[in-house]
Amino acid sequence: MKFSILPIFLTGVFAFCLFITRRAKINRAINTAEVRSVYVLLLAFFVWTLISIALGITGIHASPALLERVPLLWQACVAVVILAVNLLLSGNLRSALRGIAASTPWHWLVFIQALRIGALGAVIKGIKGEVTSSFVFWVGIPDFLYGASALIVGWLLLRKAISNRALLIWNLIGPAIILMPIFIFMPYWMSEPGFIFIFEFPMVLSPSIIVPILLFLNLLLAWGVFESTGEP
Repeated sequence: MKFSILPIFLTGVFAFCLFITRRAKINRAINTAEVRSVYVLLLAFFVWTLISIALGITGIHASPALLERVPLLWQACVAVVILAVNLLLSGNLRSALRGIAASTPWHWLVFIQALRIGALGAVIKGIKGEVTSSFVFWVGIPDFLYGASALIVGWLLLRKAISNRALLIWNLIGPAIILMPIFIFMPYWMSEPGFIFIFEFPMVLSPSIIVPILLFLNLLLAWGVFESTGEP
């Protein structure tokens, strides 16, 4: 198995989520029951991660039979469903997320998006011809640029040189640059033989859990910005 930075990114994302949850509890922005609800969500994400890893190592993610029956990036949908079900069933989780969004320094939630600079690795593989799918350019390049922009936006936040409206828009752009090309061009990419790279382990960790959590953190900050002012 070739070395990949993705497991390190995955560990960092989980550690960050645990840290901001614990910090919100210490700052009394959330109570014990609300903390538990976040831990339940993260545990569900972790269990799905283990399942995804097992499916990746055994090659099931990339099996032709499965790809023919499930032509979309269903792995990402699992994380979304886990989040949606927990939000629907747990009022404590909804309150916890509101408290975390309000108590976490905004620049922290911006700088974590700099992990998306890691998309440059896939772009380089595409340039070298190691990956033949155009996916790495259509999605990888905007994702890399967004990760780079996180460093600038975070710096502007520290200097109080960016408006709430601009910050809100920036956070909504984060999910859009991933979701729009995926849904618009997915039928085309699924017909590319090289697109199978995204279903192979450890690359599959990106759509399975890393990207969904980063996009969720985008929306968490957007929520915090909106609630802090009552308007964009």
